[in-house]
Amino acid sequence: MLGFSMAEMLISIGLFTVVMSATSSAFLIGIRTQRQVIASLNANDNISYAMEVMARDIRTGKSFTPADTEDSLSFTNYKNEMVTYFIDNDALSRTVGSAPAEPLTSSNVRVLKAIFHVTGQRLYDDEQVRITVLLTVASKYGGQEIVTNLETSISPRSLEI
Repeated sequence: MLGFSMAEMLISIGLFTVVMSATSSAFLIGIRTQRQVIASLNANDNISYAMEVMARDIRTGKSFTPADTEDSLSFTNYKNEMVTYFIDNDALSRTVGSAPAEPLTSSNVRVLKAIFHVTGQRLYDDEQVRITVLLTVASKYGGQEIVTNLETSISPRSLEI
């Protein structure tokens, strides 16, 4: 006789169900983790772009004047236009001249805090001008946010001679 008994069938179906449940759970966790990593990478790419635009402007700028609260930075660019970086509606924004503010970060990135610390801006103080930018950003993923702190220092190309 080549048939299966009822007990053998129940055991095999039970084992199959347990194995498939574990495999499905592992697969769903993997997909959730992949989405979280992709959201974090997209946010990092976006904030890296914003930092690069800001660094390029600062390297060619002059006459740096931070705000009293250090949450914005104004300077003159190479075209002699006033450039200002600041936070507006949870986005890092920039104004050039009298143009309206343009956000540099996308909607999936929230800039929680921006600090611009300028050193060496006094004329003939024997220090090269250096701007240290501190950003706290949060990338949105589902119902949670991944908070990242970034810091960079940038020196303008023009030397104080």
